[in-house]
Amino acid sequence: MVRTAAAVMRQEERTGRRQAQILDAARACVRVEGIHAASMSRVAAEAGMSVGHIYQYFENKEAIMLALCERDFDDFMLHIMKISDSAGRDVDAIVQTFSKEIIWLLDSDRAAFTLEFMAEAARNPKFSDLVVRVDHRLRSALRAIIEPVLEGLSRREIDMRVETLLVMTRCLTVHAGTRPIGDRGALASGFELAFRGVISPS
Repeated sequence: MVRTAAAVMRQEERTGRRQAQILDAARACVRVEGIHAASMSRVAAEAGMSVGHIYQYFENKEAIMLALCERDFDDFMLHIMKISDSAGRDVDAIVQTFSKEIIWLLDSDRAAFTLEFMAEAARNPKFSDLVVRVDHRLRSALRAIIEPVLEGLSRREIDMRVETLLVMTRCLTVHAGTRPIGDRGALASGFELAFRGVISPS
């Protein structure tokens, strides 16, 4: 029997909801137990599904964890693109937008998950490959944001500033993921000062 386009769309929507349900459950398990200890049975229990049902949507636990990491990075890139939307030649506009988005990076649960993922990348080639792809995409996005305000600087000088922003972002993630943050506003303001320095032409 030929399925209608509407039926196919409904099935895709159901599949998307189920996958999101599984990924949400996996995130909750990883936050408490870490990637290795978060078993399929624990993920299934958290999702309110059977392990067999989960296998209809993901090949194995590794596939779930990789998909979860990709989803987190896609969320992160949405915030980066908001900065990109304010780009151009106006440093103030870029900095102001960044200040609004930086709070997202200071979420301790999100940061802790990122640290767990980075640790796994040191052991697992598939996770390592994902880190490489993430870095390439983020570098390209950061370059697109800051290059217009750094007219006159050499490619090497711009590359150095892009790398500095990557290091700053990673350090902020480590800070947020390893210790409680009292005054997020103060930390965001301090990071804003450093960010402004990196993207100022002089």
